[in-house]
Amino acid sequence: MDDARQVTILARTAVVALALAGCVGESPGGGGGRPVDAPAGGGPVDAPGSRDAPGGSLVPGTLQVTWRHGSANCTQNTDPEVQVHAYNATTHILRQNKCRTFEAPFIYVLQGTTAALVLDTGALTTVTLRDTVRSLIGSKPLTVAHTHAHGDHVASDARFSGQPMTTVVAPTRAAVQSAFGITTWPTTTGTIDLGGRVLDVLGIPGHEQTHIAIYDRQTGLLLTGDTLYPGLLFINDWAMYRISIGRLAQFVAGHPISHVLGAHVEMTSTPKQSYPYGTTYQPAEHVLQLTAAHVLELDAAVTMLGATPPAQPVTYDHFVIDPQ
Repeated sequence: MDDARQVTILARTAVVALALAGCVGESPGGGGGRPVDAPAGGGPVDAPGSRDAPGGSLVPGTLQVTWRHGSANCTQNTDPEVQVHAYNATTHILRQNKCRTFEAPFIYVLQGTTAALVLDTGALTTVTLRDTVRSLIGSKPLTVAHTHAHGDHVASDARFSGQPMTTVVAPTRAAVQSAFGITTWPTTTGTIDLGGRVLDVLGIPGHEQTHIAIYDRQTGLLLTGDTLYPGLLFINDWAMYRISIGRLAQFVAGHPISHVLGAHVEMTSTPKQSYPYGTTYQPAEHVLQLTAAHVLELDAAVTMLGATPPAQPVTYDHFVIDPQ
């Protein structure tokens, strides 16, 4: 490792330590959102509570929500197939029922003045997700995109395909580059304009070769899919993943980040403890949201681990690095 890289890593580690120290005392458990009536075709919507995004020019939102987290006996589970939380009036976070799919992926619906985007189509194949999304966005043109091509993120694509005012971006590198104007993969940042709301699209392969992150300039939300979330970070290409996390850390350092939101929750509310992979009941789970400091922490971690992936998973307070 050259001296300049060593200095950069040490500086980032210091920033991470300070930032995470500022998070001491935050509750890692669920919030206290109150369910209200659901839109047509969907599950309950959690009413907005206190605004918790940083101030300044970012449009705020709330993550005061108790996520449905499965059941000890899934044969008795009566939760809806999709839970809907309004982060704000034009930003919705959906979660699929953990008893119907242990992955319980989070799905994001972002609206501008003229168009909307849904990020991922989840792990179930019914019409519920499609109908829920359409009930949220009305007749606006919809782009269906994916964080990456794994089955629990694309399962409902067929339900969106062929629908009016709907464009499904195939989960291939060529389709992603074309849809978002990524001229050089993965280093060029692409964009999509939803009408007064521009999203930046970053190629971050490593977990999977077509993986992207989306940054919303309006809210400061960074959507990281399976690359970073409170859980088991499975890594298929270690070398590429390390490079991607380095670029993501550089992006984060230059942009205001309100929350880092991934696609799953697999950690408990106790630091360094995760649920067994495949569990369908998480009564004391970690909150969904991470911070910019966690991106920097992950960058420092994969850099310090070196060019050869560790033989065993390495556990940190809020994520587990698990090269496959």
